[in-house]
Amino acid sequence: MMNSKETIEERLQELGQAIRSDGSIVENVMGRIRVKSAAEQDSHGQSRGELIARRFIMNRFTKLAAAAVIIIAVALSITLFDGSVTPTYAIEQTVEAFKNVRFLHLVSRDEIGQVEDERWIEIGAHGRQVKYRQDTPPNFLAVEDGKTTAVYHKDKNSVVLWSNREKQYQWVGNLGTFLENLRQDGKIIETDADYHGRTAHKVLWPMMNAECYVDPQTKLPIAIGTTELSYEQPPPGTFEIGVPEGFVVVDKRPGASETEEPDWLRDEERADRYFNQARLALASGDYDEAVELFEYVVEKQPGRNWAWFWLGKAYYGQGRYDLAIEKYTKVLDMIGDQPYCNFARGLAYGAKGLDDAAREDFSRALPWMIRALREPAGAAMFEYADDPRLKERRYQPTEQQILARMINRLRIVTGQNFGYEPGADAEENERAITAWDDWFEAGGEIKFTPDAELVAVPAGGEQMAE
Repeated sequence: MMNSKETIEERLQELGQAIRSDGSIVENVMGRIRVKSAAEQDSHGQSRGELIARRFIMNRFTKLAAAAVIIIAVALSITLFDGSVTPTYAIEQTVEAFKNVRFLHLVSRDEIGQVEDERWIEIGAHGRQVKYRQDTPPNFLAVEDGKTTAVYHKDKNSVVLWSNREKQYQWVGNLGTFLENLRQDGKIIETDADYHGRTAHKVLWPMMNAECYVDPQTKLPIAIGTTELSYEQPPPGTFEIGVPEGFVVVDKRPGASETEEPDWLRDEERADRYFNQARLALASGDYDEAVELFEYVVEKQPGRNWAWFWLGKAYYGQGRYDLAIEKYTKVLDMIGDQPYCNFARGLAYGAKGLDDAAREDFSRALPWMIRALREPAGAAMFEYADDPRLKERRYQPTEQQILARMINRLRIVTGQNFGYEPGADAEENERAITAWDDWFEAGGEIKFTPDAELVAVPAGGEQMAE
């Protein structure tokens, strides 16, 4: 009795003897494959079926090759023609799947699996957040029921009530903006990857500054960076505002009876004001004022990671590199590696002549920096880190500005210069970007070069609507 391999080979030989040898049958089958799978074209205009078939046809004019095409076509008819197999994943499917999401459950854990942050979000028919709950141990809890935002200060045995028009917490701001970024600039890194034993598609989401894993069945992310996502309905009472026994209520909503505010709340509100003033001082180059204000903020609100980061940036501006490194390290300890923060700390290490430490930080930031040359939205956090005015959305940098600044960062941390001018011919700049890709893929050597030749950053920026 012949085994399956012998049977297939024998039948191939018989078929090869029976069919014509002029190759016309090959073109006939290939033509049908092109028509049936035209919707699955790759970037070069060839369909998946056509690519598979052509790989098998080493010599299209041999009888055996023609027979092989027929067998391939039969196999392809199962996967391409009758729809019995799940179609190829496309990022658009994830964007569309989000339209049906009503609840988001987000959980971040530390290295030993303990919950560091848990959030529930209810999304309305308009696609925006309508209710919210964030529990960040040990002391922070915020609940928004659609009208009121309650902030629980567990260490103070107090709850402060605000109108949600005055105070609102969000996961990523306008989810629609982030989804549009995924649609326009997202990239599939790997299909059928492994995520903790689960099969998932690995996708780059530039505006999230993270790689995410997408469930092949639901097409929804199961993880974005270190945050895990699910979409079940929350337990009853999740968005209800209650007052625990022994807690003091401070009602800040319009129309509420006036009550004397505790000192700690006045300090919190002053810290909020100082945070905004400090950002503007830093953006204008007034490092002394920025240091003074940010120091007050981190004393009163030690969990505010951007305050720590910009305090480090203010110290760096003063030339006090040890203090800058200390503050940047605080951020990295709080939220893990962040390319913009690794880059900033690397600059401070480099300024002190600690080249090995600088290279270690730069090596962690470089993959995102190189990637941002192709997907400028991936540089959003670098832009925000460099100019905290973006927090107020006073303006939006142009793509040319984003690319020019990233080229300058790359020149400083690598010592390389592959050309690039914002106003140059697109083809010429494409060669420069390709050179950066090639350098990185070849394991290019990092060399801190603070006096690197920089390109001029175009003026302007798009004014944002109020």
